[in-house]
Amino acid sequence: MKGGMWGALFGVLGLMAGGYGAICGYMYGHQDSLIYPAGTVAVKPLPAPGAAGLADFRDVTLDTPDGQHLKAWWHPPQPGHGAVLYLHGNAGNIADPWRAERLRDLDEAGLGVLGLEYRGFGGSTGHPSEPGMITDAETAYDFIAKEAPGAKIAVFGDSLGTAVSIALATRRPVAGLMLDSPFASMVRMGQINYPWLPVAQLVRSKWESEKRVAKLEVPVVVALCQEDRVVPLAEGKRLFEAIPADNQNRLLITFPGCGHVQTWSQGAKGLFLNDLALWTTPTADTH
Repeated sequence: MKGGMWGALFGVLGLMAGGYGAICGYMYGHQDSLIYPAGTVAVKPLPAPGAAGLADFRDVTLDTPDGQHLKAWWHPPQPGHGAVLYLHGNAGNIADPWRAERLRDLDEAGLGVLGLEYRGFGGSTGHPSEPGMITDAETAYDFIAKEAPGAKIAVFGDSLGTAVSIALATRRPVAGLMLDSPFASMVRMGQINYPWLPVAQLVRSKWESEKRVAKLEVPVVVALCQEDRVVPLAEGKRLFEAIPADNQNRLLITFPGCGHVQTWSQGAKGLFLNDLALWTTPTADTH
């Protein structure tokens, strides 16, 4: 190959490398808008609870140790019942009709309920990040413990909220974990969606649920939909398999014909309410 041709080849390769580097740089700089859209570029202010049909809930603000102010809705438990911390996913907020329905159903079952908006979401201050959102969940847990002394506290997460739930369970004594449409890790999700990028090196919020859940001994229910187009079914199953096999209180349930975070309406509601009540009842053994 003549020198001119070599030069042209190296020039093309240089342009390709430069373009690939630019794409990597763009994805690194804008990753939070992809991972946390409702906490960055698509924030929906949280209305009053009554606007979502939850007139009995109280609008509260939680102050984190690092100075953020979080929006949340709270309803205390009825006598003889425990409480549930609800941690939502990366889109929308707790006022979304299908999430408000869950909060209402939990409340009507006698459970105390706290629906949390992480930093950056729903009018909460700050910018979302993995360590920050874990701090938010700890703050919410501690709020429930203060408002309902002695109550057992279970955690219910959907989508990204399952990763926050699992992380919280490594730091607080939760009564059980209800995981709707979970994933094994954010790195794996990135590799599935962007197989041509060095995701492991780019992603800051790794959310390594697969590693964290392997350390837990609490009851865990993993609920999946077979037609989930956001989190592949295999990823939810992978997370379940990471739960220690000797944990007799782990359960995997899969529903046909439904998509991402649609388990509640597809038959999970009764099971979820029963297990959450069982885990948090003061005098009952966990399932």
